[in-house]
Amino acid sequence: MSLAGPSGLCGLRIAMSATKPRIRVAAGSRPMAAASRSAHQSADLGAQAVAGWVPPLLSPDAEWLYERDLSVARIRDLVRNDGWAQAAVDRMVDMTVGATFRLSAKPDAASLGISQAEADALALRIEARWRKYANDPTFRADAERALPVVGLFGLAARELVATGEACAVLRWLPKAGWPFATALQMVDADRLSNPHGAPDDETIRGGVECDANGAAVAYHFRDGHPSDWFASAKSQAWTRIERFERLGDWERPKVLHLFEKRRPGQRRGVSRLTAALVKQRLLAKYSEAEVKAAALNGSIVGAIYTQMGSEYAAEALGSTDGQQDWGAFNAARTDFYGERRLMDEARFVTMFPSDRLDLNSTPRQVSGYPAFQKAFLQGFAASLGISYEQLSMDWTSTNYSSARAALNETWRTIQRLRAVIVWGFVHPFYAAWLEDAIDTGEVELPAGAPDFYDEPAAYAQAEWVGPGRGYVDPVKEAQAAILRIRGRISTYEREAAEQGGDWMLNLQQAAREEAAFRDANVALPDDTVAAPSAPARETTDADQDEDDSKQREAA
Repeated sequence: MSLAGPSGLCGLRIAMSATKPRIRVAAGSRPMAAASRSAHQSADLGAQAVAGWVPPLLSPDAEWLYERDLSVARIRDLVRNDGWAQAAVDRMVDMTVGATFRLSAKPDAASLGISQAEADALALRIEARWRKYANDPTFRADAERALPVVGLFGLAARELVATGEACAVLRWLPKAGWPFATALQMVDADRLSNPHGAPDDETIRGGVECDANGAAVAYHFRDGHPSDWFASAKSQAWTRIERFERLGDWERPKVLHLFEKRRPGQRRGVSRLTAALVKQRLLAKYSEAEVKAAALNGSIVGAIYTQMGSEYAAEALGSTDGQQDWGAFNAARTDFYGERRLMDEARFVTMFPSDRLDLNSTPRQVSGYPAFQKAFLQGFAASLGISYEQLSMDWTSTNYSSARAALNETWRTIQRLRAVIVWGFVHPFYAAWLEDAIDTGEVELPAGAPDFYDEPAAYAQAEWVGPGRGYVDPVKEAQAAILRIRGRISTYEREAAEQGGDWMLNLQQAAREEAAFRDANVALPDDTVAAPSAPARETTDADQDEDDSKQREAA
């Protein structure tokens, strides 16, 4: 006998045989014996640790777009008013973009059908014209005429770190006597929204219009910020801007939307500060309360008490019915003290008869506060991918080994974040400018090279060098760099870029300096650096402590 068909519970099919029953479970079903408990503790509804924890399973847009405005408003308020949050954003921007973000053009010689020497010469011409454009003292690369190009990159990085996304529009703004018409206008991401507050649908979500494949094709920006009440007409009008402008096979960027995509189908950026926002807000409030309590405890020097007993008070105040005239008594004390400042300077204190001065000798107990604050800041720094020392600028308990380990881990985060900024913002902007520069003849192409529109990727190939990594022990790390170059596992270019430099500029500068030494008939300094003959022993914490003690004794 066998039982089959849809009558079984949850698709359960039982086949009976003469020897042993067989139980077959359809996909997505669970045996009845196991239905009482979960196979994974993460989905166990009966466990005490997760009781009541049933978060919704939402798409990336559904879980963020509705809550985006309030979350961003709270993040901005925290960054404005909390020193730790402001420092965290500043450190991330300093390490990713900093004060210099230099172009290293790398035209692809093979794809362009030119020699490597011609490609190198083309790269030098491109870099020279880019410096003219990026370092323009009148800021013509900025549509608002306020920042140089590196300032625009830094502003985009700041918005990315703080709010999770940055928006910009590439404008075509020809100017008399200026060979470039490409200009960048930064746009507040708050202005990116559905026209007239329309609900999200399959086409437009959060102001981003997508095609059937989910690719962004246009962006809808308010003409003014939604909170600009003085420009209400603009704040209630929207402009649709296409993402690209097609010129033959070349798609010139028009809108740059920078954000780190963490889930498929995500259309708007989510700030990394959201994970630690609530805890950091609580820490800020706790710190404020501690400071206020300490200030109040320190400002109260003492208190004045009267030692007059009830019987003496009745006699002194002339009471006949046992009810003392406390008003007259307090008036007499007030007249006595008047403008006396008891604790302004060191002197004997004259008290009113029967009064006693008790000084506040109880200190505020704050011994546990530093450790409590440090634990919170360590979690805050970890959520951003930087070290506690970089966030707090507290290096008192750091040695060489821990500092180098923290720097290595932080550097991985910075490299990834820098890559996001490059491919999502910097490189599209550079490609649009390069098309402009080649089209106007500012950058001359080698003879026989293809048109820019035929090989845009080959012409726009480049690397971007940001702030240097820095040294923990300059001597050891310089020797390690020499060993890597000699062992052919690194190059001069890579080692210079690691510290924010350009090896070609270093080479040219070294040649000029050597020529200046020879012209001045001055002996050249000995620039040879001896590499260690054997692998250097790893510096231990004990070594570092010994060095620190020697420095203190010498001081």
